[in-house]
Amino acid sequence: MNFKKALRYIVASAVVMAAVYFFYLQFKINADIISAYHFSVNLYYIFLSIILGSFALLIGPIVWRIYVNSYIHEKLNFFEGFALYCTSAMFKYIPGKIWTYAAQIALMSSKGISSAVLIYINIVCFVCLTFVSAAYALYYYLFCMKAAAWGISILIFILLIALDVVFIIWNTSIINYLIIPVNRVFKIEIQPIKMGKIILVYTQILYFIAYMLLGTGLYFLAKGMSMEIPLADIFAVMATISVAAILGLMAFFTMGGLGVREGAMFFMLKQFLSIETALLLPIAARLLMLIVEFIMGIVGIMIGMKYGYFPKPAKSLQKEIIESNN
Repeated sequence: MNFKKALRYIVASAVVMAAVYFFYLQFKINADIISAYHFSVNLYYIFLSIILGSFALLIGPIVWRIYVNSYIHEKLNFFEGFALYCTSAMFKYIPGKIWTYAAQIALMSSKGISSAVLIYINIVCFVCLTFVSAAYALYYYLFCMKAAAWGISILIFILLIALDVVFIIWNTSIINYLIIPVNRVFKIEIQPIKMGKIILVYTQILYFIAYMLLGTGLYFLAKGMSMEIPLADIFAVMATISVAAILGLMAFFTMGGLGVREGAMFFMLKQFLSIETALLLPIAARLLMLIVEFIMGIVGIMIGMKYGYFPKPAKSLQKEIIESNN
């Protein structure tokens, strides 16, 4: 194992341990409050939260398939796109998110799409997700929390929308600047690729729906664990999820944003919910996401193996990952 790989694992482990220790201290400090909490489980609400979470995460492979089908001759059907995306997504729990992209490259090796295009697609999706997340967060803090004067709030929100429109219109030129650091990390030359503007609009609409589903799912998850969240705060929950999701994606050195998302959710949730809910809900949300992602990943692998969607070169990726862990 070389120095960079060792450092990546050390940093990822340090972040996870720091998050565990932080939550341990918070549980210890608030032991009296948490001990008074009457925990009960409502399986109906929990099942409903899993269904909503599944539909939210299903938007990921749908968006990815739309982009991929724009660049390959033989289009992926829904099940093929689902199998390839969900299988590669499971690799994000290896420290360093580059394994997700490496898995996509290996699984798509026989589809006639270059690795540069796949990385480019992921960058564009991340930028679109960032705009949607910022819209949720700003709307909540500016108009619900009234963090700034009304006129300033409107101006800031209009500026965000204007920046989004600029990105949609001139996305090729903007991404050209964003891919410079990516070229250094992956040691390849990614050239700007012309992308239809309407696809970016569809992407953001779908991500907007995904956050609504996740926020509603988290609301029912809380109810399923006897945590009371006022219905009026459901938009605040959506804003919390959106900020935590972006921070987790930016923390590329972690395993699926583990620790980073939970910490961000705690600091935001405690602003409008009880301390016990702010402590317990992020952990419950992570467990919910793990369950849904695991189920989708297993189903994706089964579909891929049954219908032969996985190319033979993909086996080399598994060998490379095993060697990197030794």
